[in-house]
Amino acid sequence: MQFVVLGEVRAWRGEQALPLGPPQRRAVLAALLLRAGSAVTAAELVEGIWGQRPVPRAIAALRTHVAQLRRILEPDRPARGPSTVLVSIGDGYALRIPPGSTDVAEVERLVAAADQARDRAPAAARANLVAALGKWQGTALSGLPGPFAERQRSRLEQWRLAILEDRLALDIETGRSADAVAELTSLIEEHPLRERFRALLMTALYNCGRQSDALDAYAQARRALVDGVGVEPGPELTVVHERILHGAMPAIAESRAEPGVEQVPAQLPPDIADFTGRERLVDELAAQLTGAGSAVAISAVGGMGGVGKTTLALHVAHRVRDRFPDGQLYANLHGVDPVPTPPGAALGGFLRALGVAEGDIPSGVDERAAELRTRLSGRRILMVLDNARDYAQVAPLLAGSAVLITSRSALTELPAVTRTRLDVLETAEAMALLVRILGAERVGAEAESARAVVAQCGLLPLAVRIVGARLAVRPQWTIASFAERLADEKSRLNVLKTGELAVEAVFRLGYGQLVPEQAKAFRTLALAEVPDLSIDAIAAILGISAHDAEEVCESLVDLSLLETTAPGRYRFHDLLRLFARGVADEDESAVLVRVLDYHLASAKNLLSAIDYSNTTRLLVATDVPGRAFASGSDGQAWNDIERPVVIALHQQAARVGGRALDVAADLAWVMAELMDAGTGARELSRALESLLDTAIAEDNLAAERRIRTALGALLQVGLGEVEASLPHLRAVSGPPATDVDRRLSVLASVLLGVAARRMGDAYASHRHFEHATELTRTLGDRSMEAWCLALVTRTYCEAGQYDEAVQMAERAIALARESSNPVALGWATHELAATLSMLGEHQRAIELGGEAVRAAQHNGVRLWEGWARTRLAQIHLQAGNVNEAQTHAAGALQLLTKAADPIDRARAMALHAAALAARGRRARAEQEFREAAEIFTRAGLSPPSIDRLFGTGAE
Repeated sequence: MQFVVLGEVRAWRGEQALPLGPPQRRAVLAALLLRAGSAVTAAELVEGIWGQRPVPRAIAALRTHVAQLRRILEPDRPARGPSTVLVSIGDGYALRIPPGSTDVAEVERLVAAADQARDRAPAAARANLVAALGKWQGTALSGLPGPFAERQRSRLEQWRLAILEDRLALDIETGRSADAVAELTSLIEEHPLRERFRALLMTALYNCGRQSDALDAYAQARRALVDGVGVEPGPELTVVHERILHGAMPAIAESRAEPGVEQVPAQLPPDIADFTGRERLVDELAAQLTGAGSAVAISAVGGMGGVGKTTLALHVAHRVRDRFPDGQLYANLHGVDPVPTPPGAALGGFLRALGVAEGDIPSGVDERAAELRTRLSGRRILMVLDNARDYAQVAPLLAGSAVLITSRSALTELPAVTRTRLDVLETAEAMALLVRILGAERVGAEAESARAVVAQCGLLPLAVRIVGARLAVRPQWTIASFAERLADEKSRLNVLKTGELAVEAVFRLGYGQLVPEQAKAFRTLALAEVPDLSIDAIAAILGISAHDAEEVCESLVDLSLLETTAPGRYRFHDLLRLFARGVADEDESAVLVRVLDYHLASAKNLLSAIDYSNTTRLLVATDVPGRAFASGSDGQAWNDIERPVVIALHQQAARVGGRALDVAADLAWVMAELMDAGTGARELSRALESLLDTAIAEDNLAAERRIRTALGALLQVGLGEVEASLPHLRAVSGPPATDVDRRLSVLASVLLGVAARRMGDAYASHRHFEHATELTRTLGDRSMEAWCLALVTRTYCEAGQYDEAVQMAERAIALARESSNPVALGWATHELAATLSMLGEHQRAIELGGEAVRAAQHNGVRLWEGWARTRLAQIHLQAGNVNEAQTHAAGALQLLTKAADPIDRARAMALHAAALAARGRRARAEQEFREAAEIFTRAGLSPPSIDRLFGTGAE
C-alpha cells in the first residue's frame, strides 16, 4: 500500500484507490502515518482531532473510525482476527507498514540523497530536490480538521519551504540564476520576512549582472524586516550584502548539463487532487492538444480571476503528458502582477531546462526564441504558459508540439488558436467540490445551507475552495453559520480568505492592470445594482458616447473583469461587483440617478412612439435623450428586456432615496401607463412596495402618489389582485391640486372603474369613467378624453343601453382622430364593434373589430392587442362564427399570457372554451372553463356562468 499526506490524504493498494471516508477518519489515519510506526494514545488522537472540547462520546467515535480503517486497510482479515496493519498498543494505536510507504518517507529519502550528492554532483542533488518538491500536491493534510492537522500543516509547509530554499540555491549554483530571480520575486511577495529567500534573490541578481538591483533588494529586505518586526537583517543577508559591496561574490556558475545529451524537462506543477467537474472541457482541450497535424496546436483558456484556469490547464496537461514523451515545459508568466515575467526570462528558463549552458543562451529575445524553436524542432513537447498578460508576452514563446495558455486577457491578436472561455461552476459541480473538501456526510447534513454558500460564492471555484478550507479546519462550525457570515455583502470578500488565498487579492491584481479609463468604468458601473446594462445605459452612466462605452466595456470583457450577456449588454460577476464597489470613488446616488434618467427618457420615447397621451410633459426633465423607438413593437421588446433592470433599479432607489426616488417614481408612473407588466410582475410589485415605503418615510407625497398609481395598476392588471389595488388607487383619486395630480387621478379613476365593472357594480364603474373624463377635459388632454369615452361606451353596452353606447363610441372615435391618438381610436373602434354585435350588425362589427386589432398591432403593445382580439373573438362567437372565434380567442390567450394579465386572460380562456363547446368539444371546454373560473375566484371575482357562456356566447 502507498499513502499520501502532502495534499489530500489518500491511499492505494496497487492501482486501486482506497475509500478512506470522512475527514475525521482521514485525520486518524494521518496522525498514525506521521508517527511513522510509533504508538499514539487514544487521548492524543482525541485531542488532535477534536481539540480541547471533544464531541460527546469521542472515544467511541475514535474506535468506530479505527474499526472502519481496519476494514479498508485489511479487507482479507478474518472477522475478529487480530490486525497486523493498524495494531492496538495499550489504549492507543500504531501503523505497521513497510518503510517508504508514504510520500513523506519518499521526500526524506530524496532530501537525504540530495545532501549526499550536493558537493560532488549538484545537478543530481537539484534533481532530487525537484522530485521531492513534486510530492506536494497542494496543501498538506488538505481538508483535515483538528489541532494535530493544523500543527502538522504548518510543520510540513516549513519543511517544504526549506527544501525549496535548498533547490533555489542549487538553481543558482548550476547556472539558473535568471529563473531563480523570477521565482524568488514571487516567493518574497508571499513570504516577505523569510530572509533566506531575500539572500538568494540578491545572489541571483548579482549573478545576472544586476549588482545595483541586488543592493536594492537588500535595502528592501532591511526595510521589510525593520518595519515588519523591528529587527535588523540576520547574518546570511548581511554577509551577502558585504560580499556584493566588495566584489567578493563567488564566480558565476555555468550550467552543468552533460554535453550532447538532450534534457527531458518535466516542469509541470502537481495536478490538483480534488479537481472537480469540467469533464467536457477537459475532453475538448485534451483532444485539441493531441490532435494530428504538423502545426503547433495552441489552446487558450480565458476567464476571470479565481475561475480555475490554472487548475484546469494543469489537470489537462497531466492527463495528456504521456502523449508528449520529450517533455513538458511550464512557466508562470505573472501576467496580472505589477511586473510580469519578461519573454526573455521565460525563454531563458526554457532553454536551461532543455540543457543549454548559461554561456550559450543568446542575450536577445528574438535570438532566444529562435534557439528555442530549433531545440524543440521535431520533438513532442507540451508547453504550458500560465497567467499570460498579453499577446506581446506570449508570441515569442510559442514553440513545441502543443501550447496551452491561460490568461485573463482574451489574447485576441493571437492567430490560429482555439479559445475556451471558462465560466464559473455549475451548482452541482460547486457542491461536488465542497463535498470533496468537507466530505459527503457533512455537506449532506446541511445540503440547503451548502447550496446557499456556493451561491454566495458566485459559484467561483476559488471562493468555494476557501470556504471549504476554512470549514475543514473548523469542524465545530456549521455550514449554516458560515452562510450567515457570507450573507453580509459588505464583509463577504473579507470572509473569503484563508492563509495566503483571498478572492479580493486575486481581483486586485486584475484591477491593477487597468488604464484610468478602464478603471473608472469598472468601479463606476458596479454602483448600479442591476442584472446587466445596455450599452446606451452605460454611456449615460459614464457620460461618454455609445461607441466609446462599447470600446471600454469590450476591453474589460477581454480582461475578464466584465461579462457580455448578449451583443451590447454587459454584467458583473457578483463577487467582482462587490470588489468594484469597494474601490469606487463616486457617489452611488449620482450613478443611480443617471441610469434611472436614461430609462425614464427611454420610457418617455416609448409613450411618444405609440402616440398614447401628452403625459410626458408632466414628468421630470431628463438629461439624456434615451433610447429611440421606431415603433411600439420595438418599444415592447425593449420593455421586456429591461424589465429585470427596472425592478432592480426600483429596489436600489428604495434603499438610496433622495433624488433617485423622484426619478424612479416617474419611471414607475410611465410604465403603469402602458399597463403591461409582462413577466416578473410579482417581483416588480415587491420593488414598488419598497419604493412606496421609502416615499412615505421621506414624506415625499408627490413620489408617493406616482408609486401608488403604478402599484395599483400592477396589482389589478398585472397580478389580478383587484381588492389589493383599491386602497392605492383611492388614495390617488382624491381632489387634485396640480395637473400632475389630475393626470394621476385620471389613471386611478379609470382603474377604479375597471375594478368596479369586474366586481359587477356597473353604476360605480360608469361614475369613475365619467370622473376620469371630466379630469381630462380640465387638463385639455383630448387624447385621454377619447380613451375615457371609449371606456364609458363599454359601461353603456354592458348595461344594455346600446344607442347611448353607439353615440359615445362615435364621439370617442371623432376625438381620437382629431387628436391623432391611434390607441384611443383602436379602443373606441373595438367597443363600437362589440356594441354593434349586440345589436345584430355582425358583419359591420366584424369589420370594425378587425380594424381595432390591426390598430393595436401597429401600436405594438401586446396587452392592447390581446384586449382587441378578445373583443373580436366575442363578436365572432355572437355571430356564430365558431372557428374564427376560437382562432382569435387563442391568439388573445397567448398575448395576454405574455402580458401577465390574469383576469383578461381568464376572460379569453372562457371565450375559447365557449368556442370549443360550440364545436362539440365539451370535455376540453369544461376543463378550460374551470381553469378560467379558478382565476376569477382567486381574484375575488364571480366567474361567468358556464351555462350562460355556452348558451349565448356572451362574454
